[in-house]
Amino acid sequence: MSALNLDRRFGFVFVPARSFQHLLTIDLQRKSLEAIRRHLQPTGRLALHLFDPRLDFLIDANTSQPGLSGIHPETGRRYMGEVLRTNFDHLNQVRRDLWRYAEIGPSGEVLAEDTREMALRWTYRWELHHLLNLCGLAVEAEYSDFVGAAPAYGKELILIARAT
Repeated sequence: MSALNLDRRFGFVFVPARSFQHLLTIDLQRKSLEAIRRHLQPTGRLALHLFDPRLDFLIDANTSQPGLSGIHPETGRRYMGEVLRTNFDHLNQVRRDLWRYAEIGPSGEVLAEDTREMALRWTYRWELHHLLNLCGLAVEAEYSDFVGAAPAYGKELILIARAT
């Protein structure tokens, strides 16, 4: 995302599923926003989806996180995910979670298991406004969900920006 060069412009760019937060440094975030800005048509819009940081999830590594579970759409098997360990780099605003995922058979047996680290950089609302401004983008609207609710602490953070 930080080296994006598609040689064309778009009317709409969407960075979904908190993927912007996998850019673990301000430098990568800035380079990505500058690349996106170069790819926007003059009247184009950028939609960014992040989370609005909740301090209780960023202070105590022992704060319990809800696990994941569901039915895999292709296999029809149940899966589960749980956070095994959390580490914080408060100076750089990075949270690293070690997740364990398991596929569960019809009798409750574990069919497959894997662990993966997920690292996210949390970005505060006004920090993001400033970063967008530095990259030639202005916030037009912000929401705390995908149906247009007003910004709210600890919810989703969805920003719509345009080129300045």
